[in-house]
Parts: sequence; C-alpha cells; structure tokens
Amino acid sequence: MTISLGVSLLFDSGEYEEDISGMTIKIRGNTSARQPKKPYKIKLQKKADMLRRGDSRYNDKNWLLLTTLGILADVGFKVNSLLGQPWTPAYEHVNLFFNGEWKGVYLLTESVRRNPSCRINVDTDGFLFEYDPYWWNEDVYVESPTLERPMHYTFKYPEPDEITPEQIAYFTEMITAVEQSLYNGTYANYIDVHSFAVWLLSHDLLGTRDSAGSNYYLTKYDSTPASKVMMANLWDFDTALLCDERWSTLHGVFYFKNLFDSENQAFLREYVELYDAVAPTFYNEIDDWLEQLSASALAAQMEEAVKWDGIRWNEVRTPFPDEIENARQWFARRKVWMDDAINEMRLQILPTTIKRLSDDEALKSYYNLHGQRTSMPRRGINLKNGKKYVVR
Repeated sequence: MTISLGVSLLFDSGEYEEDISGMTIKIRGNTSARQPKKPYKIKLQKKADMLRRGDSRYNDKNWLLLTTLGILADVGFKVNSLLGQPWTPAYEHVNLFFNGEWKGVYLLTESVRRNPSCRINVDTDGFLFEYDPYWWNEDVYVESPTLERPMHYTFKYPEPDEITPEQIAYFTEMITAVEQSLYNGTYANYIDVHSFAVWLLSHDLLGTRDSAGSNYYLTKYDSTPASKVMMANLWDFDTALLCDERWSTLHGVFYFKNLFDSENQAFLREYVELYDAVAPTFYNEIDDWLEQLSASALAAQMEEAVKWDGIRWNEVRTPFPDEIENARQWFARRKVWMDDAINEMRLQILPTTIKRLSDDEALKSYYNLHGQRTSMPRRGINLKNGKKYVVR
C-alpha cells in the first residue's frame, strides 16, 4: 500500500511479510458493508503513522478507509474537539485506487483502538468496549442485564481472542452494577457523569438521528473501584444535522433516558451547566471554522472530487460548498432551539437551597409547580401570592 501526493511518495508499506511489512485489508462495517462503495479496515504488519505527522507516538497498525463524503465527518470530529473530548481521531480525505481501479473519495482515519500514547488511554487491565447493535457478529460479548434494547456489550480491548474468563466475569459484575445504578440513583459512583454529558450534548448539538448504530464506545481505565465508566469519543456522523427543532434521537435512549428521569439530578445539572459553559463560544467557533474551511484549498479540491465520486458510483452528491453552507445554517438555527430547550430543562432542576424572600419579593415573584422561582409566568400553571395562574 502506498500514499502519494502528486508525484511524491509519502508512505509505502512494503510487500507483505507477516509481522515485518505490508498490510492486510478487509471490508468493514455492517449496513455500510452492503453498499456498492464499501469501507475498509487496514492492518499494517509494522506500526506506522499513515497520516505522516512526523512523530512515532502516532504509529499504529490499525487504520480505516471510510466512505463518508461531504462535511459531516469534518463537522462531527470538530464538535468532538470543541467540547473537550480527550481524543479526536485524525484523518485526511483521499482518493482511493484499489488494484489500479479508482474507488472514489474516502476518509483515511485512525480507528477507535487502545493506544495510550495517541488514541484511547486505558490501562492493561482496563476495557475499551461498545454497546453494540451488531453484537451477534462477535464470538465474545456480555449481555446487557437490564436495558430493554436488544443490544449487548462487545470488546475492542482486550481483543476478543485474548480476553480471559476472569475478565469476562469482572466485566459482567461491573456492568450489572452500572446499569442497576441508573435505576436506584447511585450512578455517580460508577460512571463519569461529565463524560456522559459531553457525549450526549455533542450529539444534541449535531442533531443525530440514528440511535442504535451510533457507536457507543465506552472505557474503564482499569479494574479498580476508583475507575469509573466513561463515554469515549464520538464516531459515525452519517445522520448528523437531521433532528431539526428536536433533541437527537440519542437523547431518550441508552443510559440517558434513565439519567434524565432519575431522582438524582446530578446528570441533569451537569448537562445544563456544560451547555452554559460551552454555548458562549461554541457557535462562534464552529461558524468561524466552517467559514475558513469554505475558503480553503481543501474545499475546492473536495468540490471537484465529490462531483466525480458521484459520477463513479452513479449517485447524486451535494456539492461540497453547499454542504458547508448548510452546516452553517444548521448551527445558527440550532443555537436558537437549544437555548430555548435548555431553558425549559433548567426549570426541571430542583433548588438545592431554600432562600427566604421578603414580603415585597414574594408578591412580585412567580413560581412553577416544582416551587422554582421564575422571572415571568410560563406556559402552564404558575403560582403567585398563593394563587394559581394558567398561561395557555
């Protein structure tokens, strides 16, 4: 396998020799694997950085060629970075020639793997795992003990052919405790609440429509009680920018429905506080980045490449500049909707302290049915000076 830029050779895996040089390649994915244009998984026989960043820390054997076109992957990974995820996969748009045949535009990217120096950081006795709708493809999996969806847990680390019965037993006990904590309100003892809030808020900003196939990657750093389960990076953005004026589909599934419904409001508070922290800068930052991308050489190259990719696969492609403009308009609309939605959510948060109001304050104040003070009457039932007021 080689990578070239013009006439310059940038990377050469060498001829195949097990554990020494060359690579293997196979079709990856589930739904995407059944499409005419297929994604691929690359495994180098010798670690290397296929993105040529000049630092051996980025060397790894595992890489992906994804069929993602347009702006969605760029936007998704940018949101992942702006919301402070510990790792955002690096990538480049490439033209793929397979056995001399042009296959179109692909995304050459790092895969979600344990690599403490540059990807997912878990200890040797930790776990990188997935809540997986395609668990039945794997030889090793752990059934979800309480969740209703027909999805179970599969392993990225340890490798399925290396995981021990003792590790399976530990993981099963651990994940059972995690899921049960969602129902009894003790979840903060088992999960990193902030990481779950970051992951969900990212998808809510993106308006992701998919739920089952949205790649729920999770980690547990080691096998000690002090190590909590964390959500890992975002992945798979094919259905981003679709849930207009509503939450992402993910908002009401997986752990999140239980977290929002719990009497323990730690997650709800974390989610609202996180939005309040990122909103003042996020929308300007994403718009500035999109504007810069629109004026870049990459945008001009992608406009041409995406057009020819559509011809190659006999499919209609949205022009790359239009994708960028659509994304800018999306986030402008999303800010308005999210601001209102978060304000409504904020009304659900019960006060943690009781403040005695003066008689004058009490006469001028409105309250909702949770006993929370509001600056003006809201739609529904409001309380003021001991009386009910209904706003329709």
